[in-house]
Amino acid sequence: MSDNLKIVKNKSLESIAKTKSINFDDGQLFVSKYFDSLLTKINTPSHNKIIFKIFSNKNLKDIKGLYLHGGVGRGKSMMMDLFFQQINIKDKKRLHFHDFMKEVHQRILLKSQVEKHKDSVLLVAKDLAKSAKVLCFDEMEVKDIADAMILSRLFDVMFKEGTILITTSNQPPEGLYKNGLHRDRILPFIENLKLKTDIVHIPDGNDWRKRSLSGNKMWLYPLTKVNHEKINKIFESLSVGFEIRSETIEVSGRKLFIPEVAASIARIDFDDLCNKPLAASDYIELALRYKGIILDNIPILNDTLRNETRRFIWLIDALYDKNCFLIASAEKNFREVYQGEEWEFEFQRTISRITEMSQL
Repeated sequence: MSDNLKIVKNKSLESIAKTKSINFDDGQLFVSKYFDSLLTKINTPSHNKIIFKIFSNKNLKDIKGLYLHGGVGRGKSMMMDLFFQQINIKDKKRLHFHDFMKEVHQRILLKSQVEKHKDSVLLVAKDLAKSAKVLCFDEMEVKDIADAMILSRLFDVMFKEGTILITTSNQPPEGLYKNGLHRDRILPFIENLKLKTDIVHIPDGNDWRKRSLSGNKMWLYPLTKVNHEKINKIFESLSVGFEIRSETIEVSGRKLFIPEVAASIARIDFDDLCNKPLAASDYIELALRYKGIILDNIPILNDTLRNETRRFIWLIDALYDKNCFLIASAEKNFREVYQGEEWEFEFQRTISRITEMSQL
């Protein structure tokens, strides 16, 4: 066999996980076989030399993707992260579904302004298909009618262009946009998912996030080196199997730098999150994107820091409403961290919510 045509031998997801000290449970082992099979198909080149040299979309068009659904905290995103790291194709993308749809809407708007007499959805779909032969989504969840109306047309084109979709979700395809307004608009997309992906349910099992957090204090005080190291260890435990990276996200047209992100958890300093010109809606955006926030270095809050205190209240409201968790390091216990008067009444609700969020 020519050196150019060596068959790629992939390591199994289970063996890759073990190198990171991750032991799959029975449900994860079941799902890993689907990922292993898909990885082999994607990474193994065609035996046809001409096609291999071109390595066009035609090599991938007949490969079915994967729609993985199941309970919260079952490691779906972690397994997809391991899978994504092993894909040998350059034109691959992994992003949160919510971020993908934001990008799609922005692109469609721009196309419609520049090429006014053309189908902007069609143009955007073709552009996306060219840039992403393999597309991985975290947390597919359709709640917006604008998303529902676009998805069917968008993926009808992208699937025809050869895009392979791998996505995680807490619900099966039939549950997407359930009881939503004009739900008929999304039904062709759901049928396309069934044709173009293998629908796999991860069996019930332990919630790895709760297991990692169990026994750990969620609010550590005072601000000492010992407590800083404790939070480092909690983050390390939560992010096992994930690549820790930084992200710059856009909220309300402003860019927000998150220095550490892994496992859908963002770690950021209090000053960088609550001393910025952010509104309540911006914190809701963060809560939709992440499963939890690790917030470092919360100072004593008072009327001198009235704006920072108000933003912290908004942050807790958003995390609580979206069922996210908070891990924090602070100068004082959360019941004593606010020592002002202006937000005293509002902060009682914040204390109550932090108490509930700490009882995992």
